[in-house]
Amino acid sequence: MSSWRERLAFAPLETAERGEEIALRLRHSIELGVLEDGAQLPSESELAARMRVSTMTLRTALAELRHLGLLETRRGKGGGSFVRANTGDIAKAQRDTLATYSLEDLRDIREYRAFLAGSAATVAAGRSQQVSIGRLASMAAMIETAQTPAEMTRADSRFHIELAATSGSVLFTRQEIAMQAEVGALVWVSASDRRRAAAEEHAMIVDAIRAGDATLARGLAEEHVRRDMNRLIDLRMSMESPPPGSAPGNEGIDSAVSAVESFAVSFGGTAAESIRTVEEAAQDGLDRAKRGRLDELEDVYEVARQNLKAMPALYGTGFIADPSYFGEPGSIWCYLPSGPDSPQRFEFEMGPEFYDYSTTPWWPAPGADDKVHASYAYIDALGTNQHVVTFTKRVTRAGKMAGVAAVDVLVSRLQAEFDPFLRPLPPNTCIVDQNEVVIATNTASLVGGILSPSHQAERRIALPSVPWSLCLNVSTGRGLP
Repeated sequence: MSSWRERLAFAPLETAERGEEIALRLRHSIELGVLEDGAQLPSESELAARMRVSTMTLRTALAELRHLGLLETRRGKGGGSFVRANTGDIAKAQRDTLATYSLEDLRDIREYRAFLAGSAATVAAGRSQQVSIGRLASMAAMIETAQTPAEMTRADSRFHIELAATSGSVLFTRQEIAMQAEVGALVWVSASDRRRAAAEEHAMIVDAIRAGDATLARGLAEEHVRRDMNRLIDLRMSMESPPPGSAPGNEGIDSAVSAVESFAVSFGGTAAESIRTVEEAAQDGLDRAKRGRLDELEDVYEVARQNLKAMPALYGTGFIADPSYFGEPGSIWCYLPSGPDSPQRFEFEMGPEFYDYSTTPWWPAPGADDKVHASYAYIDALGTNQHVVTFTKRVTRAGKMAGVAAVDVLVSRLQAEFDPFLRPLPPNTCIVDQNEVVIATNTASLVGGILSPSHQAERRIALPSVPWSLCLNVSTGRGLP
């Protein structure tokens, strides 16, 4: 087994608590073609040491792969664990693996891979006069002569790993290896027609690096990665779509638009209802409070928990205290980190004193009214580290703000909820928030994008109850950032 294959398949895991993480890494390596049919794995003790996990954890992972028919154990002299890459339906296994990723997962991977490739190409272009890029150039063309999906995957992966290595950065190379081990095989699921185009794109990246044009090299590398990942995202979206039929006529489009509008009303009403019940519980608690402390509003938590059980479209809800009213920051908040059956109380990891609510997108501005408002989509870096939209309403006492009743909604959930209504609409249709951030779409290139003035929509419809717009048939040009 070559050094390259060992580095890719058996690189140490960054997190190694669960056997399924190791199983997934090795499964991807088999699908990738890095671990070929008949290849023998190192001994359990050696492999555990390489991947920096316990032997028991590794055994759990290997047992899972044997259950899937991807490994077999041979006894006696020369025995051990051997790859069975030609048994079972690898294409089906790849699709099953792809189905485990959400669109938000794939969007984040797309942007991270584009960053890695673009950054590596930029640095490599700056070093083009000091290092030979002949090896990179030879790998750029390998994919054109590949015959099978596994060969195409290997050729594409080796080019990207070599691109990272040409930058001279060990960290870039290590991260690129990790990305290829995770999604390299998936990129080439049903993508054999991309072989020649990929070879041309590889060659253009190499030419830009050889010429020392860092800006062009970055742009070409990023576009190449996004193009491949967008194909993967489209495939993931199609897994939940009905078989393609004829394009809907105007009557069908109008009906689909009406369905989107109706759902927006329902969704806005769900958020408002949760906020209403939380506000009532907070007001009742303040009426009974004797010391004016936040912990005297504990009934709010039970209301929030019941809301999440009754309204599964929500991710979190509760009350956030205004420090000027209670004398200290804090919250009573319930959220669903692991799904609708696992409501949990949210606790600040570093303590509430480290969080400045006034800087968040959802905190009411001075002089704000007492209506329900929705923030734009943002990453909740101060709490759940998720892409969310937050609905809020001021809770006031005698004209003074005591805090806010709020609801968090995951952007990924918005995509899932709106998806059935967007499918019948023309391609390049999306829903954007007040900052033109795409929060739901039926086209991969728009996932996670931002509409600029140059992206014209055939029709733009303001949705009721929420500060969002439905944009039909957006002219995307070369795609969105």
